[in-house]
Amino acid sequence: MSASGGYYDVTESGIHFRHEPPLPTPKDGQEFLERFTKGFKLNILERPSDDELIFEMIGIDVSFANALRRIMIAEVPTVAVEHVYMWNNSSIVHDEVLSHRLGLVPINTDSRLFDEFVGDDDEATDRNT
Repeated sequence: MSASGGYYDVTESGIHFRHEPPLPTPKDGQEFLERFTKGFKLNILERPSDDELIFEMIGIDVSFANALRRIMIAEVPTVAVEHVYMWNNSSIVHDEVLSHRLGLVPINTDSRLFDEFVGDDDEATDRNT
């Protein structure tokens, strides 16, 4: 449904807007859940590996799908370069730019092999850096 309260139908003759008044606000969580499950459909299209899943969500608001995407991305453990120490950088690229670019390089590693920093006073070791 669009923000103006309707649907856009795409046909061979063109795009047509079909007005549909919005539903009233649900009175409680149970009514919201019933409404959500009534129109929602999840199709699993492909599973290339144990770590990958390709799916489509039908009948869901774009903002809710985006929230799910952001949650899934946030829960994936990542490893990145955080501190860069340079000695004698003779390149044309400034130290700060080079450090920033190193931090953007994706590192493919198993993050379970590393120890986590618990606080700011933790010592840097070869197991957590």
